[in-house]
Amino acid sequence: MTHPTAHITPTTIEEILSQPSVWQAALDRLDRDRARIAGYLAERPAVEVVLTGCGTSYYLSLAAAALYTQSTRLAARGVPASDILTYPDAVFAAGREYLLVAISRFGKTPETITAARYVKDTLKGRTLAISCASGTELSELCDQTVVIPEASEDTRFMTRSFSTMLLVWQYLVGLKTRDERYLDALHELPRRAEAVIRKWESFLRDLAFGTEFDQYVYLGQGPYYGLAAESMLKIKEMACTPAEAYHSMELMHGPRYSVDGRTLVTVLMSDGARAEEIALLAKLKKMGAAVTVICDGSTPDIKGNADYVIELASGLSDLVRLPLYMLVTQIYGYHRAVATASNVTETVVS
Repeated sequence: MTHPTAHITPTTIEEILSQPSVWQAALDRLDRDRARIAGYLAERPAVEVVLTGCGTSYYLSLAAAALYTQSTRLAARGVPASDILTYPDAVFAAGREYLLVAISRFGKTPETITAARYVKDTLKGRTLAISCASGTELSELCDQTVVIPEASEDTRFMTRSFSTMLLVWQYLVGLKTRDERYLDALHELPRRAEAVIRKWESFLRDLAFGTEFDQYVYLGQGPYYGLAAESMLKIKEMACTPAEAYHSMELMHGPRYSVDGRTLVTVLMSDGARAEEIALLAKLKKMGAAVTVICDGSTPDIKGNADYVIELASGLSDLVRLPLYMLVTQIYGYHRAVATASNVTETVVS
């Protein structure tokens, strides 16, 4: 039987490291298509936005919904497409108008297609697809589609497609709020991503090969929880290692009892939760966990309570720099998977 880490190939890391150029291509496409997208967003304002997808795309919808509400002060939720398929009345209230944002890398996910059809045909709501493929059943079903083909992947793992479709949503939020400063800041991301890769790739590779843990925990608040959940999925599906994701403060309730010295806890530190998450670091150290902090800039109280500190140094607000965090967790996940595969091979040979 082939070990799951066999699906890790050099193409995976190539796709991860290509994100600066892919994000630039996405921004160029969005700039060219700005008038059409802005016009659609201005039509028939929905009472509530529901973002949906499966797997990685669902975790993206969680981050995207939080970002939308934080930025617009309008209602948005991220829900798995399977809930719309099986329990639609638990998702949609009677008498409300909805915009469904269907997120799918290849536009072929059956549950997501069914969800879009339900909203369009049964609820008579509006539907917008965000994808990396055109001419699909989903794109033809939805009222409007934003497609970034450069973000598609050849490997099974969603890496650059996740971050790029998140960037698409950030751009749409900027158009919705007519925030030109926010849109300008998004255009800084490709350059900032290149700097993150240059500074941290070798460190993350060395960390992945030099340490081994029985459990990985990713923490984030607000839109960062969706990123934590996706980071959890990446280490779980790439390195085939147990992993969990929680809202940062939630770890100190029931989940804390599973944390020990063989646990690596990664905190995706945001501006909004910074004070609370710094206070959490000291508690994590007392529990014996190894702690990684990903932040834009560190302070002595962060460095004093973390084993590893990764500074993005972007100078961007936490609602702009979201995709940069994924670069870090994806690179680490890839190299940890390669290290795990090497250990499996050595065990089989011996």
